[in-house]
Amino acid sequence: MRGVSDASVLKEQIQHLLREIALVRDKTCVLNDEEEAGKCGGYRKDGALVLQFDHLNSRTHAISFSDSRLGVLVCKRHHLYYKKQYPAQYEKLVRKAIGKARCELLDKVRADHKPYKVDLKLAIVGLTQELNKLLDQDPEVKKLRNLTT
Repeated sequence: MRGVSDASVLKEQIQHLLREIALVRDKTCVLNDEEEAGKCGGYRKDGALVLQFDHLNSRTHAISFSDSRLGVLVCKRHHLYYKKQYPAQYEKLVRKAIGKARCELLDKVRADHKPYKVDLKLAIVGLTQELNKLLDQDPEVKKLRNLTT
């Protein structure tokens, strides 16, 4: 059951924004062209591929929860099945997809075990700005997004 606390509602909004950012940035499942990962899967009734934001560091860590650089867009099959069946291979392929700078950031965040408090409302403001900046850089995506929202 979903929580109804203020924090739970804010985290749901953050998750939505992260997915939106990843849709603009990644366009489709980052493992789509990786033959060894197999084909993408998990489709809605209308035939659209289900795409999800995968946090590369555990969602329990407040410091990285709202950082779009620490996640990728993946299809339902790769997120829920491939990742669990082949965790080392998934990690290798995702690290290849995100590049050196994001890998270095991910490693730093994973090594940091200090607890942090994060202002979730401020995180939403930052993610909204990030999404708007991405949309401004890609007029075609912005046009399509305006047609579907």
